[in-house]
Amino acid sequence: MHRGYVKDWRRILEWEWYTDYKTCHLFRHCILRANIEDKQWKGQLIKKGSFVSSLENLSRETGLSVQNIRTSLKKLTSELTIKTTNRNTIISIKNWSKFQGQGTDKGTGRA
Repeated sequence: MHRGYVKDWRRILEWEWYTDYKTCHLFRHCILRANIEDKQWKGQLIKKGSFVSSLENLSRETGLSVQNIRTSLKKLTSELTIKTTNRNTIISIKNWSKFQGQGTDKGTGRA
């Protein structure tokens, strides 16, 4: 996995799910897992802001139960697009550019 930084949006403190630990944790995990550029995976294009996973993998990676993952994904329908097949799940951040898009970091004056 590519190592690097993600932008952390301060406005998340006002987000409706911020105080729901499990949902917030899962969403932030999705931000960290999402591709930073389009990539090919097993002949399929996985766009930036998206990643391939499964409920079991998300459970293992986050420490949440599969049921907690299902419940939190239902809550995150306004934030995520979830496409499930019989082999995997593609999760996409709907407003990827809002969270990680190009722009100036006001704290340092750099992009």
